Amino acid sequence: MNPAALTIKKNNKKRILNYTITSEDATRIKLSAALGLSAGTITNLVTELIHQNLLLEGREAYYKHGRKTKFLKFNGDYAYILCAEMSEQDALLLTVCNLLGEKIVANTIRMSFTASPDNSVQNIMRAFINHICSFLDQLEDSIRQKLCALAVSINGMVDTNKMIDMPLYNWQNVNLSTPLEAAVHLPIYIDNISRIKSVYETRYVNHTIKNIIYLNLSPGIGIAHYFNGKLICGLNGISGEAGHMTLKVDGEKCYCGNSGCFEVYCGHKALLNRLKRGLSTLDDYDVLYRLVIEQQMPLTLDTLDLALKKGSIYANELLMETGKYLGYGLVNLINIFDPDLFIISGYGMDFDPFIMEVALAEARSRIVNTFRREIRMEHARLKKEENYKALTAYVLNDKLDELASR
Repeated sequence: MNPAALTIKKNNKKRILNYTITSEDATRIKLSAALGLSAGTITNLVTELIHQNLLLEGREAYYKHGRKTKFLKFNGDYAYILCAEMSEQDALLLTVCNLLGEKIVANTIRMSFTASPDNSVQNIMRAFINHICSFLDQLEDSIRQKLCALAVSINGMVDTNKMIDMPLYNWQNVNLSTPLEAAVHLPIYIDNISRIKSVYETRYVNHTIKNIIYLNLSPGIGIAHYFNGKLICGLNGISGEAGHMTLKVDGEKCYCGNSGCFEVYCGHKALLNRLKRGLSTLDDYDVLYRLVIEQQMPLTLDTLDLALKKGSIYANELLMETGKYLGYGLVNLINIFDPDLFIISGYGMDFDPFIMEVALAEARSRIVNTFRREIRMEHARLKKEENYKALTAYVLNDKLDELASR
């Protein structure tokens, strides 16, 4: 077969695999209609993918006029991925998933990622790698033998050379990938969490939508920008640090060293910090004060959400202010990128719609050419405790070329 024909075949196999990954009711007939390929081409490629154990045939169903058809499913158990997440709650979350992001086994290990004079980056890296190696040693052989990659999410920047900068944790120009690969003997995938989650979210977007901004608000703020269907990484591979664009020149100090950053006013951690500072100004008339001081509830976003529902004036003011600043950030992104679609991953709280409504109203009041601009927005599918699904999707997105070439 000539090279051009092989490329076409590979691309069609990849399209079939992608469709079955995101669709629970894929059939040969639906594949033909959705992908614009002939029934014969679909039959031949599906047969090949079944023989390669990448597709499975499921239950039978009746299609039209009593014709039988079988549902097709991507074989998630073809291989496994080890997902490692640096949680903002000072924990290393380790999860083995199949290729569809379904959990096989998981563990949570308490550890701090913040470097200090008493806890150097090198010591943290050693602990990180040792915990992963120990976890791998405890896996059953049947699981360990099917591992094809280790994926790590970073709350910071990862450049084109896979060097890590995490100002939040005092990491600067750190090479974690090389010693990690040497220790675990697996291909290593390391990237910024916003970029990783964007890969999962965009797989469910209609293929005709090409210009997408994925905005991640938790724990910090970052974006992933897709132009013409391609993720834009920038010259150094660190594009997307929208959390550090200035919203207020003389504003609060950010951990990055600048003042008035987007993240200072709208990031998850920043919202909790402002909540903590504001508590000292409250009297016992406010619901939030009574919940935290009198009822000893923890100072969390859950408590903030409850206070809002119970009529806390301060909770309302804080979230209104957060929504307003989010609107400032949104209008900057809209005016710069003019996206077809925003996908927003919020705080995972019930007050998300409250903040978003305020933010959209603010953005619409400031947008350039407001009468001709439409803000199309969707909420992210992933829940905040499901980042392992995003890590799996990130690896699979890269592996599909290899799988489709077989």
